[in-house]
Amino acid sequence: MNFIRSLRFKFIVGLTLIMLPLFMLLYYNNIYAMKVVRDQVSLTNMNHLAKSVEQNERVLQETNRYLYSLGERDPDIISLFFLKYGSGDYIIAKQRIMNKFMTDIGFYNLIDSFFLYDAVNDDLLLATSGNYDVKMSIVQESMPVQMQQLEGEIQKPEWSIVRGGTWNALVKTVRINAQFYAGALVDMNALNHPEQFTESGDRGGAVIVGADGGALSDSALNSAQIKLAAAHITGLNNPYQVISEVTSIGSARQYLMLGIPSAMSEMNYVVLLPEEDMMRNLPFFQQIIRLLPIGAAVILITAMIFLRQLLFRPMNVLIRGMRRVSRGELDVRLETPSSSELEFVTHSFNQMTSEIQHLKIDVYEEQLRTREAEFKQLQMQINPHFYLNSLNIIHSLASLQKHELVQQMAGHLADYFRFSLRAGKRVIRLDEELEHISHYLEIQKLRFPNKLDFVLDVGPDLGHYVLPPLTIQPFVENAIIHGFQRRKEPFVICIRAWKSKTLSDPEPSSVLQLSITDNGVGFEQEILERLQQGQYAEDPGGQHIGIWNVIHRLLVKYGEHAGLQFSNQTEGGAAVHIHMPAQTEEEEGRAYAEPVDRG
Repeated sequence: MNFIRSLRFKFIVGLTLIMLPLFMLLYYNNIYAMKVVRDQVSLTNMNHLAKSVEQNERVLQETNRYLYSLGERDPDIISLFFLKYGSGDYIIAKQRIMNKFMTDIGFYNLIDSFFLYDAVNDDLLLATSGNYDVKMSIVQESMPVQMQQLEGEIQKPEWSIVRGGTWNALVKTVRINAQFYAGALVDMNALNHPEQFTESGDRGGAVIVGADGGALSDSALNSAQIKLAAAHITGLNNPYQVISEVTSIGSARQYLMLGIPSAMSEMNYVVLLPEEDMMRNLPFFQQIIRLLPIGAAVILITAMIFLRQLLFRPMNVLIRGMRRVSRGELDVRLETPSSSELEFVTHSFNQMTSEIQHLKIDVYEEQLRTREAEFKQLQMQINPHFYLNSLNIIHSLASLQKHELVQQMAGHLADYFRFSLRAGKRVIRLDEELEHISHYLEIQKLRFPNKLDFVLDVGPDLGHYVLPPLTIQPFVENAIIHGFQRRKEPFVICIRAWKSKTLSDPEPSSVLQLSITDNGVGFEQEILERLQQGQYAEDPGGQHIGIWNVIHRLLVKYGEHAGLQFSNQTEGGAAVHIHMPAQTEEEEGRAYAEPVDRG
């Protein structure tokens, strides 16, 4: 016996083909889950970061406007230019300026200090909410550089970075006149808000880094993490980056890096989130992937041992008995095996050999029964991948705690299953079929939010006409699978139904017309030519099984009174047109197509 054609070989191949998709599904599910977690965590934290940066930049811009207006609106600062240095009026004006600065520090919540510098007398007035001596030292050291930058140039809105020993700041200086300069000082730590970021864990955090990659603010990140982030500053234009850090033991630790460059200074806001904390529940799936090949091998070997004893050995005995019968030995009797199922088969075989010469078959009744069985079997060919994908989507939505979407998905899926239980009927009403399609497309809309829509253009007077179940769904499913590719605009499926008259028969009759169109990529020319030539009917087990199923059921039921056409629309997208007799349930019960001769 040819081993390749044997049941044992087919069982091994079949079980392998079953386990391989499961392995691929688990692997893809793990990758997809990681991507979903990254997208959601990055979106949440990027929103927090953008809001914080926007608030900081707004305060800095408002401070710029405040400093630029001092020379025009503050009478005390204007009067200092005309008062004698050290006079009583001069000191009183400085005191009023000091009080005003202290009041304004409370208004501009990020500002640490305001100062006014007299370049002629080398006199510095400083109002600060922190350590006076440290701030005074920083301003005095930075003033020569600030004044040099303002010489002969238009004043720019950018803030300069001033580095101290243990304290860094942003400083903004404006020239009021030839003698006086005003400015503001911002503590870098006041611009950094690490507490607002989720999933940062013990090893994550936020930091502000300069153009040279050095840290400008305090941070929970260590120096190696800051250096790692600085090496990827150029990628801040991406929504997020996945970067790796090599630990001391040689393993790699991955981080999710987010960042926004500042528009007011040469610095960048950076957030590092450890993936180990974000993906704390996903290693379970990774363990399954590693153990799946071993489990598949154990299952295969165990199944082969059991099947050898319970199935293959009794099957060999049965095959030998059939060969003897084929040679004319009708007195063959087989011993009854231990399995109840095979006992029934053996008993039937023994009974067949004793009654085979007296068996008569009514050809006409057998033909009707064969046609009816074929029709029902064709109706029950439903692609199980849709159910698996829907359950996978429900699992993913539940993992993300989107309970409302889970409820919607489960509701549509329940209605979908409820219809499938009725799909064994000979015919169903058109409105029932369209309700079933609506549930299917609503589920697909939940899978592809804001990317998929559909239109049902069916008159209210057509819902009572009947058609074979699941006539429309294969074409809607094919449209989503093949036409929904590389799209930037929403994918729209349109289902229309109308009634027309035909005069080809001896007396006029009504025809139910159905069309399924989309705005997708359409049929490839080679495939369209094959479909128009009816080559889908030559391979009922191939890639056009859904099309073959529909047309075969229509031919079995209506004969030449039903048809199917394919085309591409001029404006883009595929179009499928179906026509069949327009019959109600009562009319359908009185009219059946003659059996179709399929050779």
